[in-house]
Amino acid sequence: MFRKPKVLITAVVLAISSLAATTVYAQSGYFNTYTTYTPLSKSGYFTAMQGMCVDRNNNAIYAAKLNSSTQKTQLFSIKMGSTRTVTLLKNSDTNSTSYDLGHANDLAVKVSSGDKNVSIYVAPMSDGTKYVNKIIKLSVDTTKKTYKVAKTYVLNYKGSNLSISGITYSVGTDKFIVRSGKRFFIGTFNDKTGRFDYEATFKLNYTKAIVNNKIEDVSKYIQQGISFYQGTLYVPLSKPDANGNASNVSIILTYPLDINSLIKEQKTTQTADFSKELFTRNNLSFRITSGAYTLFEIESVDFDDGTLYFNTNRGNKGTQEDMIATFNNYNYYK
Repeated sequence: MFRKPKVLITAVVLAISSLAATTVYAQSGYFNTYTTYTPLSKSGYFTAMQGMCVDRNNNAIYAAKLNSSTQKTQLFSIKMGSTRTVTLLKNSDTNSTSYDLGHANDLAVKVSSGDKNVSIYVAPMSDGTKYVNKIIKLSVDTTKKTYKVAKTYVLNYKGSNLSISGITYSVGTDKFIVRSGKRFFIGTFNDKTGRFDYEATFKLNYTKAIVNNKIEDVSKYIQQGISFYQGTLYVPLSKPDANGNASNVSIILTYPLDINSLIKEQKTTQTADFSKELFTRNNLSFRITSGAYTLFEIESVDFDDGTLYFNTNRGNKGTQEDMIATFNNYNYYK
């Protein structure tokens, strides 16, 4: 839930466009209205929405909510379909529905169709007490509606274990993308060493991002989660208010990313880490400027069958109207 954002350019964008010329994009446009998919603001639910991911194989959404005072986290499973069932999962080791998962700033899922045990990866940042500067792998028992910590990993870079704030999984390449600060790493988890082995690095350009066909500098925006889908990295960001907190404006930037090509390029050429800079697409962006709520903070995004889902901290002072939603009129395959 902490970070900065986007914008694009003219000449540089043209260069990027030619670079991505071999990539076939589906639906494009500017999208700025939404429909609530399911609310997540009942009595007893924690008030700070955090990470979210979609299990496309088993038609389920997972979302985390944080108690900022106690640093405890609730993990929810939402069964997708015409009837949506929200289940508050229990940690099987503690027999509690709240557990220390750090900030749980982002979630990623790795699963095969029909699996009853689902792997959820959590980016805890440096918050909490148990998993500071680690990545947590949860094993979710979809039958018992429970989860437990199966493994933890570190991303060690130049002698330091990094604070991880974003994570997403690419099914097609079987690679994870993780973010620490403004730095992005592509790689895999090593169960023997307990480390994230990265094969490529990159950074994003936030000063020349394109939103609704206009160049904007969003480098002061608050960074949230990340999601990779069909050759594009989706990056939600929240506009800060005068005090530096999230406001009623959130955007989602889109960056073309060819994972295999980037790994190959960095294996065969001598380049400095993070020297690869990605620029936004110039024909696809999202923004919500809420007139109904003083807070509209998109935390995470993910996809199912081409539909973009997002979760938000939403409400007015003293109220909580958190939800999972979809953007109107947008589907990747249209």
